[in-house]
Amino acid sequence: NFLWMLVAIFTTLTGVVIGFAYWDRRTIIRKARDEAVETIEKQGKLVDVIRALRKLAEEDKKVANILKTFGLL
Repeated sequence: NFLWMLVAIFTTLTGVVIGFAYWDRRTIIRKARDEAVETIEKQGKLVDVIRALRKLAEEDKKVANILKTFGLL
């Protein structure tokens, strides 16, 4: 009887640890995916801003000098 109780406890603990590891991994992957999408969206908008400033720099010399200073033109 005692041996069967030990087997049951070990099996339960093993199942709980595997379940927790699966849940934790799934949660981390979801957060990482959300952060990656957010970063990509921010970079996409940043590229659009740089393009707009370059277009403005064609007419405004001050903007052109600033963009050249930062290596964006």
